Amino acid sequence: MFLVQRVFKAKPKKAWEAASVIAEIGKEYKKAGQRTDSKIFLSAGTTPGEYGLIYMEWEAEVLESVYRGDNEIPEKIKNELGPLLRELVEDQWIEFFELLTPDKMRMPS
Repeated sequence: MFLVQRVFKAKPKKAWEAASVIAEIGKEYKKAGQRTDSKIFLSAGTTPGEYGLIYMEWEAEVLESVYRGDNEIPEKIKNELGPLLRELVEDQWIEFFELLTPDKMRMPS
């Protein structure tokens, strides 16, 4: 089991708009059965941290590319939300973490 975290750097003064679009993208992927619930959190001047960073995270059983051959990106993401988001962010990257599940626990003896 993995935690997938996509990080976006919003353009100046666009953090809340970008976060709102990102939240809608998460809903569309869930509706299509391609992701679990997404959690969106950001630093937009009301909390410490670098201004304009938006995090979208979800859990996944396996790591798969969204561009894999058998995958259909939802039309609303491809035609509406994706292009809109590209106008609101200046950078993005993805991070992966393996979750500690009960079957992986190794206590010292």
